[in-house]
Amino acid sequence: PSFVFPYAMGMKCHFMAGYAAYCGGIGAADELMKLAEASGELPETCSYHRLHMGMVEAVKKGIPIKKPEAILPLPDLLVAGRYCTEQSHYSESFYRRLGIRVSPLELPFIFEKEDRPRLREFVYRQIKENVIPTLEEVCGKPFDYDRLSEIISVLKKAATIRNKCWEFFKTKPVYWTLWDYAVSMAPVIYMMGDPESIPFYERLLKELQERKEKGIPAMAPDGEKYRIYWDGWIPWAFLGKFMRKFTPNGAVCLCGRYPWEMFPHPELLDPEHPLETVADWKYGEKGLAKNMAPRESIEFISGLIEEYSIDGLVMFSSKSCRMWNLSQMDVIDALDKKYGIPGVVIEADMLDPAMVSDSQIDTRLQALFETIDGRRRR
Repeated sequence: PSFVFPYAMGMKCHFMAGYAAYCGGIGAADELMKLAEASGELPETCSYHRLHMGMVEAVKKGIPIKKPEAILPLPDLLVAGRYCTEQSHYSESFYRRLGIRVSPLELPFIFEKEDRPRLREFVYRQIKENVIPTLEEVCGKPFDYDRLSEIISVLKKAATIRNKCWEFFKTKPVYWTLWDYAVSMAPVIYMMGDPESIPFYERLLKELQERKEKGIPAMAPDGEKYRIYWDGWIPWAFLGKFMRKFTPNGAVCLCGRYPWEMFPHPELLDPEHPLETVADWKYGEKGLAKNMAPRESIEFISGLIEEYSIDGLVMFSSKSCRMWNLSQMDVIDALDKKYGIPGVVIEADMLDPAMVSDSQIDTRLQALFETIDGRRRR
């Protein structure tokens, strides 16, 4: 949630993971990552980190790239919401290479429910005592709390409509997929606080309603056979590849921790108390950080399994993002025992084609589908 604060100050701002997803989508990621590796970055490091360091190399040295629209102006400030260890390396790299000021915001994992109040207060104090004073100093003006409240108010409206769209994941057949929902997250991030983001989600809801009325399912012509939970990052550079591996088998991905965690939930947003809201967004009693906790994530995913009638689990284990891989095998084991639902781990990456194996993906998905079929015959 750290980018809400620069937005409140009227700063041009980009979201690290969002920019990486954009570059992956337009086919610019591989070239930028190779520039980073040529400058000394290890190929095993986070692909989002490498992509940004490649962009820095291209800007600093004037290296032309095939997709010039991927190049960004160098920033004046980096607000680093450190939800993973890589954010430390990313921030340090920007500081060392470019001398860019960094305002850190630690966002720790929750391991026990009892930790929430302490961590919530810890994050709130960081916002109040570090992030906001830094923005005031860089911008040369007081922090705009009214604008932050406006942003949260718009977010609340957008998220309320989004919740209505989620209802269309519960139907059989389903009328849209996780891949559709994933790309629909962009407006709320890059139009944050812009009232024009509301009509986007209204049009999305209207389209889903029309599809239901006209009987146009997401899966055609043979219909859905498997309803799948997807864990981990969206493979932004390979969306088409993964769609083509699920669709011919009648498998539709419906939900997952990452897309549910990325988008604020309306019941957690209070425009009257904007700073407290941002802390509660992650660390309140119903805050989204619990979705990442090894123990509480099982409870969260259990709710998704029951709500969306899930048949199987696919755990996307990113080779360059270790945070998301935490406890995936334990989660599969626990949920298999609880619901009799099988799961597989697919090792790949969000952006790096060198880490994506077609044969491995095909083999493991086929094993999952055969296991589901076998259990249905019992």
